[in-house]
Amino acid sequence: MRVTIVGGSIGGLFTGLALLQQGHDVQIYEAVDSGLDARGAGITTHRALFDAMEKLGIAVESDLGIVIKTRKTFATDGSELSALDFTQITTSWGKLYLSLLSRFPNTRYHGGLRLEHVEQYGEKVTATFSSGKSVESDLLIGADGIRSVVRAAIVPNAHPRYVGYSAWRGYVSERDLSEQERKELFPYFTFCLPPGEQVIAYPIAGLSDDNQHSVEVGNRRYNVVWYRPADQEGKLQDLLTDINGNNNGESIAPNLVRPEVINSMRRDAEERLSPQHASLISRIDTPFIQPVYDLESPCMVKGNIALVGDAAFTARPHLGMGTTKAAEDAIALASAVSRHPADIPAAMAHYENNRLATGVAIVNRSRQLGAYLQATQATPAERQYAERHRQPERIMRETATDQWPDEQRPDKQWPDKQWPDKQ
Repeated sequence: MRVTIVGGSIGGLFTGLALLQQGHDVQIYEAVDSGLDARGAGITTHRALFDAMEKLGIAVESDLGIVIKTRKTFATDGSELSALDFTQITTSWGKLYLSLLSRFPNTRYHGGLRLEHVEQYGEKVTATFSSGKSVESDLLIGADGIRSVVRAAIVPNAHPRYVGYSAWRGYVSERDLSEQERKELFPYFTFCLPPGEQVIAYPIAGLSDDNQHSVEVGNRRYNVVWYRPADQEGKLQDLLTDINGNNNGESIAPNLVRPEVINSMRRDAEERLSPQHASLISRIDTPFIQPVYDLESPCMVKGNIALVGDAAFTARPHLGMGTTKAAEDAIALASAVSRHPADIPAAMAHYENNRLATGVAIVNRSRQLGAYLQATQATPAERQYAERHRQPERIMRETATDQWPDEQRPDKQWPDKQWPDKQ
């Protein structure tokens, strides 16, 4: 089967490797020409991510990430509020991406080609790119993220929704930390919870002297994320107006953030955060702004077109499951194709039946965790969850984990859907 995958980041690579393993003719097309490994910062991992890697025959190497065994919350005066034993591996997005990219044949990976148009006819589908190149295939997979062109072709009314808050993100190199910080902060996944806001920080892979992603002592980084309410028409638009006075309304390049915006953010950190976290934020070289969106698609397939990862469902970051969800989508899609090798519609129906409810559940769960960060809580349910997730112990226990309260598991809400056992 000829397979075209649009989007060459982690979701596209997982899908490509899974289908290539089955003997299909797979080609990946990525809009960006190079340098994807510099994107993103830290990611948290889950058991399901490692399961997906193992199904592709990829050994989970000891240097993939950093093992964290404890979570801590610091009060705004710097004292330790609480601690929780919680073992997890964290790493950098770039390290995992390069690990997957090195296993995918470079002759089948095409950068610098942006999708413009999709046409589905009979048993074939054609993708046309900005260069004028057209590719015909038996199966087209959209792994092109939250602004997916593939999704727009099959579900034109599914759009990202800004959720009422944004995140300041960045990292500090391990070598730039003081001895006290390396002892008090670096071994831990840490939190700070000023009213209506949230900081999370944890160690991730960094860059070695030869520019390789590394988890060796001295090369690592401490990743920092600060969630803050920002109403869409006021504060957010000010944050997204760049040094040239331009504003696309959705995002902003890190190197174009106005100095006065950064300086104001750092002053707020001094006033609102623990001294430990404020000090970290003061030393982030190029802090970047991430407006938080979520997206829920009513379907994942149409004919011989399928969506994976953020193209289908984009959840707020609080579960830390974006990468894991994309990997599970990839494995589920390949499994469906293997089960119905001569019947693409049946394979796609099987895939959607297996993953649609999971995507809905992940988006809903992430909304619950983020309700108290919104600029407003409009519904009773939002107000209920906002109050519930202001508690440090609950936040530490439920952030960046796939171990959900029993009543939130998808098989409790959608008993007719398949949900893999997470224990």
